[in-house]
Amino acid sequence: MRWLFIAIGGIAGLILAAVAAVALLFDPNDYRDQLAAAVERETGRTFTLSGDIGWSLFPRLGIELGAVRLGSGTAFPDRPLMSAEGVSAGLAVMPLFTGRIELETLELRQPTINLIRNADGLANWQFLGNSGQTPSASDGMAPSPEWLAGLSLGGIDLSDGRIRYEDQTTGDGLTADSINLDLGAVTIGQATPLTLEALIMRGEARWDSRLAGDVIIRRDGTLSLRDTTLTTNELEISEISTDVRPTASGWRIHPLSAVFYGGDYSGDIRLESDAPEIPLSFDESLNGVAMGPLLAALTGFERVTGEAGITTSGGLALSSGNPPLASLNAEAEFSIRDGALRGINIARVIRQALARLEGRTPPADAETPETDFTSFSGSVSVRDGLASSDDISLDSPLLRVRGSGRSDLVEQTLALILDVNVVGSIEGQGGETLESLKGVTIPLQIEGSWSQPRISVDVARVIEESQGTRIRERIEEEVDELRDRLEGLMN
Repeated sequence: MRWLFIAIGGIAGLILAAVAAVALLFDPNDYRDQLAAAVERETGRTFTLSGDIGWSLFPRLGIELGAVRLGSGTAFPDRPLMSAEGVSAGLAVMPLFTGRIELETLELRQPTINLIRNADGLANWQFLGNSGQTPSASDGMAPSPEWLAGLSLGGIDLSDGRIRYEDQTTGDGLTADSINLDLGAVTIGQATPLTLEALIMRGEARWDSRLAGDVIIRRDGTLSLRDTTLTTNELEISEISTDVRPTASGWRIHPLSAVFYGGDYSGDIRLESDAPEIPLSFDESLNGVAMGPLLAALTGFERVTGEAGITTSGGLALSSGNPPLASLNAEAEFSIRDGALRGINIARVIRQALARLEGRTPPADAETPETDFTSFSGSVSVRDGLASSDDISLDSPLLRVRGSGRSDLVEQTLALILDVNVVGSIEGQGGETLESLKGVTIPLQIEGSWSQPRISVDVARVIEESQGTRIRERIEEEVDELRDRLEGLMN
């Protein structure tokens, strides 16, 4: 036994001596050029390392890089695809003997990603293979290598990052600044805590965004979000659950479900990131959402309140050179219950017009005018950002409103022509009744901006036409009565 221990000790001593020799004699900086050449050979892009390369061998294989830079290709000589001020990572040695790959936390300091589509339509994020064609994926991804099943990552710590998108064919652009990513320990197929923060800017628009929840990385390349919350400015979406998978031309987000503003959301979104205009298509539905807070978060003002159900499908181009809404083509249906139209009191508008006609002082406007309704519904067709509807329907105990209209979603203007019928007392809408207009159809026109629409009604014409109609009806009644009497005398 003594000789066995001596042998084991000798072997251990040799191993330690070998490790010490490697640590003393091997300098990874001597292989900087070979490492850069290997990356360039695999990617077809220039790759540079700045600063010393630090490393450790046992009990962890660690590497510390200074500034790194990966080029965008010969068609994009000015800016790199990716750069970072520092990168560090570690690999546990002992688990390798059992076939497991345990990476420690990957740290990226001040990384920058530049996504550019040049004037010829070529994108710098598309890597060309030996055939000169961009490799493609499919909805059914090929199985990943078996070793991936044993891969684990201690996490990703990304600080002060930036993503810039520029489309030189359209002049469009977008920037995400102050990106901070904290991803917990990753094991393939298991949930991992995720926090992502960024300030997104497009022109003058700014979205201060935060995503927090669990992410699952799967062997087929799919990312799954579970119990995730997204906040963007005043908009908050919770209980997000979805699968994000690569497709032949981009990404598909499906099935997608979430909860926000008291309602349930479901959707199917496809993004063709490899196409020139980056088309996005959608098929979505909302049930039970509170329209007031939702519109306030999306547009900055609250024009409609109530509990809404909405279905919509269509698509738009995210990078067409124009605002995305200018390329929107979609079909939608909506139904809103027990709400109000903010900024307009239809009953008061009619009373004011009638008072002017009769020479009386019109009643003053309310500070916050609104029209209550029990139901508000219709269908909307959108073509190149211009929305139209021919079946607008609004009902309340006081009014029946039917009509049609158009709206420019980019300019945020509208033009509506509505037919209003008084069916009950309007005292509940802040004033005396309008018995003289009961049963009469009143045309109402609304036009201008979403925030400050102009409203007009021609009550004089309505009364004139209604009185003329009543006179004709009275004459017809008298004629019928006279005919009946004559027939009685003759018989």
